[in-house]
Amino acid sequence: MTSADIAAASAYWTAAVRARETARPDRLFQDPWASALAGERGRELLRRKEERDRREDVLLPLRTRWFDDAVAAELTGQTGQLVELGSGLDTRPYRLRLPAGTRAFELDQSSVQRHKEAVLATMPTPDRSVTDVATDLRGDWSPDLVHAGFEPSRRSVWVAEGLLMYLDHDAATRLLRTTAGLSAPGSVLILDTLARATRRTDQVAGTGAKFLPADLPSLLAANHWTQRAHTTIAGPARAYGRIPDQPGSGEKPSDLTYLLVIADLSLAEDHRRRPPIHSA
Repeated sequence: MTSADIAAASAYWTAAVRARETARPDRLFQDPWASALAGERGRELLRRKEERDRREDVLLPLRTRWFDDAVAAELTGQTGQLVELGSGLDTRPYRLRLPAGTRAFELDQSSVQRHKEAVLATMPTPDRSVTDVATDLRGDWSPDLVHAGFEPSRRSVWVAEGLLMYLDHDAATRLLRTTAGLSAPGSVLILDTLARATRRTDQVAGTGAKFLPADLPSLLAANHWTQRAHTTIAGPARAYGRIPDQPGSGEKPSDLTYLLVIADLSLAEDHRRRPPIHSA
């Protein structure tokens, strides 16, 4: 399978995880569209994955809730746009209460987008301004986004959840640089990634990840983003009261750390590229 095929498959099984979480009485979030979006394909892929891993995926609900909370905190009254990069079959623009006037853009490969559009067309959804953009995030996707109505002059919240691991280092770096180049002052990037303790560039067996930065803050800074905050999955696990029963079971190699990161557009980039935006 190509990386694009793997990413597409992950969209289905992660939807199945969100559906399972939604059915829990102590759910961390609610996604009423997840079960239909996952379908039998997603449920079977999840069954196979957890059988292979020999454990239930207890981390993805924590990740989803952390991203939900981070996005909600950044979507202020001045926020004009929410851009979900590699949105998969998630429904965050519908699940969250967006400020009036917010435009949401969901970018992913066409096969995933077609399935999502077909399923959601049969179900009631809240009245939101959501634009699906079929594109290849490994290449030059910015023209597709701008053509869909994205306005670089408006403040944006960029979300790259579960995405960077499917990109090679060059493509991931290009994505960081492209988001900065399309961003107005005050824009924010929210992401997750595996990071490594050494500067080796080879892929780590068992993870499937290609993008494994050794110094993420420096890489972000080189591409006009300033890391503001970060945590490991242990932070959300404590905050939401979901400490895994066996935190070491099936874990990644010891030289890798899973990070959840919030970064701001660098001030130098703000000042160089655009005049300040004044409130009306």
